[in-house]
Amino acid sequence: MPSKDILDKNQSSNDSTDNKRITLTETELHNLFDELQEEIHTDILQTIQHSEKFSGPVPHPDHMKQYKNIDKTLPHRFTKMAEENLAHKQSMEKLLTRGELFMGFLGWATPTGISFYSIYIASILIQDGKSIEALVSLITALGILGGAFYMKNKKSQ
Repeated sequence: MPSKDILDKNQSSNDSTDNKRITLTETELHNLFDELQEEIHTDILQTIQHSEKFSGPVPHPDHMKQYKNIDKTLPHRFTKMAEENLAHKQSMEKLLTRGELFMGFLGWATPTGISFYSIYIASILIQDGKSIEALVSLITALGILGGAFYMKNKKSQ
């Protein structure tokens, strides 16, 4: 078999007088190449990572099995905790919805009630002959109704 000359990599390439040559047969060269290829392949396989993502109120089913190995009640406790958390979240959302409905009603009823009361007072003042006070009461009522209408339109934009 023909031999191949390879420069020794351990020697300094700057100093050409100290260069040594190693002579390898073709079989030895193939064996060296195979060994290097196996090392590279092993390094590549060792750098592959396993990644898994799971999101939800309870841990991944595989993790639940591992928790069960630690304490047999842990999976049940995790599930119970998730159910209680969900029930709490739903009750808070119901409370928030009711509060928004109540505040919406108050936002409509308060200016309307004050305006009707002001109009009622204005009618009593007109009957008693106090026209200036009645006019102030009517202007107040119209101002409150106009302000409520303006704020509602501004909020919806």
